[in-house]
Amino acid sequence: MMCTKTWLWCGLFSMALLAPGIVLSQNSARSVFDSPWPRHTIDDSSLGSDGTKFSDVNNDGKFDLVTGWEEGGVSRIYLQPEDPKQKWPFIELPSPDVEDAFVSDLNGDGYMDLITLSEGKHQRVTIHWAPADEADYLDAQNWVSKDIPVTVGKTKWMFGRPIDLDGKNGPDLVVGSKDPNGTLGWLEAPEDPLKMEDWKYHEISSLGWVMSIELLDMNSDGEVDIVITDRKGDLRGLRWLENPGKKALTNAWENHFLGIRDGEPMFMDFFEAGKGQKEIDFIVPVYQHGWEHFVKNGGIWESQTILFPDFVGERAKSVNIGDINNDGQLDLTATFSQSLGKSGVIAMMSFQTDNPYFIDISGKEGVKYDFILLKDMDADGDLDLITSEETAADGSKKGLGVIWYENPIK
Repeated sequence: MMCTKTWLWCGLFSMALLAPGIVLSQNSARSVFDSPWPRHTIDDSSLGSDGTKFSDVNNDGKFDLVTGWEEGGVSRIYLQPEDPKQKWPFIELPSPDVEDAFVSDLNGDGYMDLITLSEGKHQRVTIHWAPADEADYLDAQNWVSKDIPVTVGKTKWMFGRPIDLDGKNGPDLVVGSKDPNGTLGWLEAPEDPLKMEDWKYHEISSLGWVMSIELLDMNSDGEVDIVITDRKGDLRGLRWLENPGKKALTNAWENHFLGIRDGEPMFMDFFEAGKGQKEIDFIVPVYQHGWEHFVKNGGIWESQTILFPDFVGERAKSVNIGDINNDGQLDLTATFSQSLGKSGVIAMMSFQTDNPYFIDISGKEGVKYDFILLKDMDADGDLDLITSEETAADGSKKGLGVIWYENPIK
């Protein structure tokens, strides 16, 4: 358990057994309020930091970060310095209205390229081709940005993942958007990925507003399926699309609903149900409702609701599951938006046990937080928390930027 100076216990523990599952109320888990975790700034020099992903882009054994700055109109690849508590150097590339940014080596030259997805008026998927030279990699002028023509003006692109679906020509791109013309599909990489006009788009499903895309084999048939949270419209919910096989990828992908048909599911996470078990659980924040915890029981997906505590922001954003205090129990870390004057980053410790409790990680700084990454930033043996925060108290998009919170356990 965390070592702290002062513990303030709020609330009494109780469990309510409600069909079809357990509902853990915001007052049934005790809350521990103490000093927020120390915050370190990776970068706060642009506007609207909108989600952060990680990858070792320069093969130095340390993970680096990728963030799109929506209002700033740029995406940045951050290279981890020797001291992660200092601001990180970055490569900046143009990406108007960027909503998602990630890296993948799309042309197999050994260097990570940057892929950006834009909504707003820009509406396109862009590949920023990295120079195939270590000395040139850090110089943005040596990168070449090219749009994928079939995506331009089609829809408001929101989220993507790289994966070689068809087993040829290297990684393809699974991409999703939001209305109007909301769509989920995959961009088929051509024999020469640098020929942008040869990339083909294959729709898998219409949708309202994609939030998460995860690539998992849901039916153990050896093919990677696509699991999404769809926030709006008739197909809203947590659902997965069944891969028809490499030889039939352009055929219909069968849709399977897991739940949340009448809510707004946000950024989900998944984790192994237990050590050595093949089954996975899903945790999905649902706007103004709670976290839905999905468990597969006898081939049927069941869910239980865990309600938010009352000291957090109004809109749930993301979750990440990990053991942040090294006690052998999984903890639930979460972010929120619309959290002016409230906490935007918290954890529910030992959330699967009979004695969970909440801790406040961010304090009242920040308004609109995004994805969570759990990594040991300072190599002290415990998991720290990386996120981005994009909105200042005055409503501007200055925000706190790309930040990490230092776990005080060690």
